[in-house]
Amino acid sequence: MKRHPLSPVLFLLRNPGRSLPLALVLAMAVLTIASVVALLNSIDRTILKIYDYNRYFAAVTPRGGEMLKPELRALVERAPGVGEVYETIVCFMNAETIVGKMPFVIFGVPPNKMEQLVSRCGLTLGAGRYPAPGAPEVALSEPLMRNKKLRLGDVVLSPLTPDQYSPVPVRVVGVLKGDTWLAITTEEFTRTHFFPPLRNLLVFAANVRQQPKLDRWLREHLRGKQARVWTYAELQQETHRAFRNLYFITGVVVMLVSLMLATMTGLLANIYFQQRLVEFGLLQAIGYTRRSLLIRVSSETILIVLLSWVLGVVVAFGVLSWAKSSVMEPRGLYLEPLDPIAYRYTLPVPIMVLLFALGTIGWRLRTFDPVAIVERRIV
Repeated sequence: MKRHPLSPVLFLLRNPGRSLPLALVLAMAVLTIASVVALLNSIDRTILKIYDYNRYFAAVTPRGGEMLKPELRALVERAPGVGEVYETIVCFMNAETIVGKMPFVIFGVPPNKMEQLVSRCGLTLGAGRYPAPGAPEVALSEPLMRNKKLRLGDVVLSPLTPDQYSPVPVRVVGVLKGDTWLAITTEEFTRTHFFPPLRNLLVFAANVRQQPKLDRWLREHLRGKQARVWTYAELQQETHRAFRNLYFITGVVVMLVSLMLATMTGLLANIYFQQRLVEFGLLQAIGYTRRSLLIRVSSETILIVLLSWVLGVVVAFGVLSWAKSSVMEPRGLYLEPLDPIAYRYTLPVPIMVLLFALGTIGWRLRTFDPVAIVERRIV
């Protein structure tokens, strides 16, 4: 199919030396910004996923003592929508994240509650068995096993590991199948070997869908008392608050990169425009108006910027997909290749490049003298 001789597509196809450099610079900028933002967001996603078990129950820990005061426990048990409440004594291991090690709770629960807790978190016993009463054993979910590069029979806690200390070696005896991160042992073991043996409460809503409502009630009625309520909503707020400054700095960096690219692209556009002075002079001399020439240049610039942004997004998706499957998932970390926030951060780049390039070329067309250009060319 024949194209119009002044078609912007035809010009770009016939002059790849003038379009490819700009396209590659923009595509690389989009790739860089999208990848950096997606990796930053993966910190947030990984932390929220690590403590995802908090979706299914609230934890209430005592303050200023080893156990909750009887009146506070009675208040929790009378909460509207509460299904079951029982004690847990916890110890800790570490989970690996992009920003380093983070403490992860190992719940010491009564043996008759293990299967119930596992089921509530959407897990099943995939291999091995549940820890025996009082034995130095744990059952871990699959993501946690991948994160720590553990197998059945491996030691999780040990007297020789300062940041994962236990008076006796603790081994993995069960693998919990599913996506939720969870680690369990017996209450008897944690009460015997870890001091002080703080008696926390796990509070379950009668219906898992009502857990957020129960969480809000607990936070409201235990505020200011000798108890701390741990809920998923609070975890989300604290995580977002912790990374707020980081995202602000990211936004500033993106704007600076956009300004730099806009300046560089505007200079390139002006250089290419200078090389085409005779072409535009002849077109204006034979009747094309400055407005029509500006529309043509705008069409070419919009087309190349749009195609470059799309190319950058496609390449970024490919790179992030590879990173997710080859780098992040084997380590139990989370990365979203289709993270909308990451691609939203790339939008200032094409917009500012487009405005700067069109602004500078439009300003030059205002004082463009086709007669002088043609005369200079003839002479």
